[in-house]
Amino acid sequence: MARRSSRLSWVIVVHLFFSCLSQSHAQLISTSTPVPPLQWLNITGLLQGSPAPPLKYASIGYDDTTRNLIIFGGQASSGIPTAQTFLLNLGTNQWSTPTSQSDLPKTSPPARYMAISGDDFSSSYRHAHLVIGGKNGSGQALSDAWEFDYINQFWSEVIISSGSPSPRWSASGGRDYRTPADVTSTNTTFYMAGGTDGTTMFPLTDVWEFRVTGTLSSNLATNNTFGSWVTETIGTTPGYSVNQASTVLGSSIVSVSGCNTTTGSDKNCAQSNTYVVTTGSSPNEIALQACPAPRYGGAMVPNPLSVSSNFQTQVFLLLGTFNSSSWDDQGGLQKGEVAILDTQTGSWSRVLPAGDPGTSGDPVYPSPREGAVALSYGQALVGSNRQLAADTIVFGGEDENGNYLNEVWILRAYNGSLSSSNASWGAPTGSLQTGINANGAGVTVQYLTQCAVSLETSTSAAPPTTSSTNSQSQSSQLYDVSFVHKLFAPLSVALVLPAILLIRLALPSIHSQPPIKHNALFLCSSVLFALVAYGLGVGGLVTSFTTISARSSVAKRNTSSSLLRTTHGVAGLVLSVGFYVVFPLLCLLVYWTPCTRPRKEVADSSEVAPPRSRTNSVDTAEKLASVQQTPHSTSSPASPRTRLHSWGGSSFWLGGRSTPGRASSDSESACSAGPQRAFEVLNRPARTRRVSANGIYPNIDAYQRVPATPRGFSDQDWSDRRRSRSIGNQLECSAHGTRIHATASGSTPNTTDMRSTGALVPTPRHAAELPPPLELCVRLFFHIIVFGLCIFSLVTLWHRAPISLFAVFLLWTVLFYVTLFFLAWHGRPAKSLLTTLIVRVRGESPHTTIPPGTPGSRPLSMAGTEQYLFSTDTRGPYLHHPPYRAAVHDDLSMTPMGPRSVETDDDDDDIDEDTRQRQIEEEMGRREVSIVTVPRRRLWITNPS
Repeated sequence: MARRSSRLSWVIVVHLFFSCLSQSHAQLISTSTPVPPLQWLNITGLLQGSPAPPLKYASIGYDDTTRNLIIFGGQASSGIPTAQTFLLNLGTNQWSTPTSQSDLPKTSPPARYMAISGDDFSSSYRHAHLVIGGKNGSGQALSDAWEFDYINQFWSEVIISSGSPSPRWSASGGRDYRTPADVTSTNTTFYMAGGTDGTTMFPLTDVWEFRVTGTLSSNLATNNTFGSWVTETIGTTPGYSVNQASTVLGSSIVSVSGCNTTTGSDKNCAQSNTYVVTTGSSPNEIALQACPAPRYGGAMVPNPLSVSSNFQTQVFLLLGTFNSSSWDDQGGLQKGEVAILDTQTGSWSRVLPAGDPGTSGDPVYPSPREGAVALSYGQALVGSNRQLAADTIVFGGEDENGNYLNEVWILRAYNGSLSSSNASWGAPTGSLQTGINANGAGVTVQYLTQCAVSLETSTSAAPPTTSSTNSQSQSSQLYDVSFVHKLFAPLSVALVLPAILLIRLALPSIHSQPPIKHNALFLCSSVLFALVAYGLGVGGLVTSFTTISARSSVAKRNTSSSLLRTTHGVAGLVLSVGFYVVFPLLCLLVYWTPCTRPRKEVADSSEVAPPRSRTNSVDTAEKLASVQQTPHSTSSPASPRTRLHSWGGSSFWLGGRSTPGRASSDSESACSAGPQRAFEVLNRPARTRRVSANGIYPNIDAYQRVPATPRGFSDQDWSDRRRSRSIGNQLECSAHGTRIHATASGSTPNTTDMRSTGALVPTPRHAAELPPPLELCVRLFFHIIVFGLCIFSLVTLWHRAPISLFAVFLLWTVLFYVTLFFLAWHGRPAKSLLTTLIVRVRGESPHTTIPPGTPGSRPLSMAGTEQYLFSTDTRGPYLHHPPYRAAVHDDLSMTPMGPRSVETDDDDDDIDEDTRQRQIEEEMGRREVSIVTVPRRRLWITNPS
């Protein structure tokens, strides 16, 4: 079950990761489309006079003859639309209000905003700015049309014939200033599509053409401008948008983003729709894939530069706002991003222009804003050299903090073409310039390499409904949760990582055991981190359910549950349940499973052997000289036992525990029937387990159960030799041959000035071993879940959080895994799959290599009291077997801390005391054992009998 859950969690995380990547590259984006060198210039502080107040959704126009820029209407910061008209002379950089002749009309259009507007230049008949429709102060839609005469600075209402479209605001349309006037007539054509009247959404496929004719002149006492409407339906896919960015390119209406709801619209309802509706002789409608983040209240203008034929089909998408909790635009809009759409190829390019260095030298850009109005022109609108560039002027808007603005920005497109980031285009030498006379020095652009990424999964449905018709609506929903979830969830994962490292530091390594105080410090710190991480994780999981909300873009929200409607939610739930619920339950299962718990040693205090009287001996040769060579039986047992390398236990699984066998003890149990031992060493040093000097097998499980061929008495168990005299005689002959050789060589053992012979052998190392199978599965499940949570958090931070937080978490994760591998490389902890794999790959032996001994200079004494030759090896007498062997049956021995050998039979109760004494002394004679008496250490032997 644990493995199945881990595989499912991993599949979901990988699917989420790659689905997020595919979303970011699914749209068409070009990083080589030719674009002009662009630079933002803030000229607000360079203008004189009384400026227009902060406004949004005003109408804007420009007359190059008078050099006047007109700003009319718009919504003021009070929320009320205005009917004021402001003029900005771009030759003198002076703000003013219209001053008409006394005999000209003094009326002006009613207050409005979000109207269709454009310039009407028809030879000498009209030199005016046209405004159509809009929304008044009462929230009602308008359908009237007015023209402002640039020459005489007065307003005149256009007389409209019957057959007009419904009143509306926020429609897409206008007129391309580059379209020449009809020389065969006095007509000028404006386009309008879409919009709303607050109740009904009008589709973009219903295109209306407004044709203006007549004469607008101060010489005429009466109004002589007329307008008529012509409609046609283009395309079959209706698009609905309000608060969108739109422009007219030739005879095509381009509409991008905006909302498709009639009530409560804001940046959260912005859609990523892009429509190109073409009128004329070949009408058609194209719905394109969106690449920029869905803008709310953006501005759009044609590319005004004409130095390249590629620029003729390009439009610039500027400013606007978007829901940053639902979309990631890679920080583009904050850096003045200009999204360029090629209407001919349908591809998007996202570029970052150069900024305005100002007086500080640090480039600045216009902040994201809703409702700014923009106008482009084929020459520089300000400055002394108007031929070096083409300008787009931007006014007003409302920023993301709700502040209304009256800033004036210039997006200057210099005469050049770029097709890659930081490319050169023949710009003047020098640093980046500011002001109206900036000449392009130091200007280049940066291409963004991917489209904006949606952070939430949405579903598309039918076209939007209106509150009165109950028609179908788009049901795309975006979800959000509280800040608590966004903080607790990644913080919990971040705190789990040091908890893992600390617990691994607290466990023993294959080299040594750290001090107890360090163990306690690491263990307590790990538990603290784990508890805090667990609490934060559970809190983050709970708040994700209790604070989730749907940011709907429809008039009527879906009443179904918003839980688990996204891939992010499903993957996060699976990983969280696996980590905070399944893993703790598996830990409890491992703890309470009998096969994984160590067996308790059972010892009955009533079975302790009675004390025996002992006689001290200070003569090292006392026992040796008293050996009596009495004959004994040489019959072999019926079934001799096979000696095995068995310090690893009887299990092939490293770290596994074998069935209880013999328990080694220094004292005999009273349960063992038979005579007591003849002598006992009182002050022998603590037993240190060592590999045999004659053996070559390491202390790992692969060699534990391999039968070992005895090479000497040190490799032959004394009870085996007692049971099989043939083996003992062979080894005795070999041993005697060794003695003769040693005697001939005259080598003597080395003695050392120390209190214990334990220093004669090197310090052991813990063997790297695998945990039990069930525990290993739980550990693998845990690490898979942790890795999945790290990937999940990184993907989420990449799409939702600032790039700095993503970088910090990525660095933290990489540091964790590097440290994890570093600890395993140095053998910490010993019981670990990673440590075991590394040790085996490196081919390291778990034992310290024992250096060969150096013969001593002391000659062998041939005195009668020294009956046994000293070994010439300095490694000590007990290298393979322990310094003692229990004479009782051991039913509680376990690996890896069990006896050096496992024997299946030890019932020698039928042997009498004299025979046992003789066999023990003969065994002492045959063993390669040297008892060395040093000045600072005496081996005390007592004779219990």
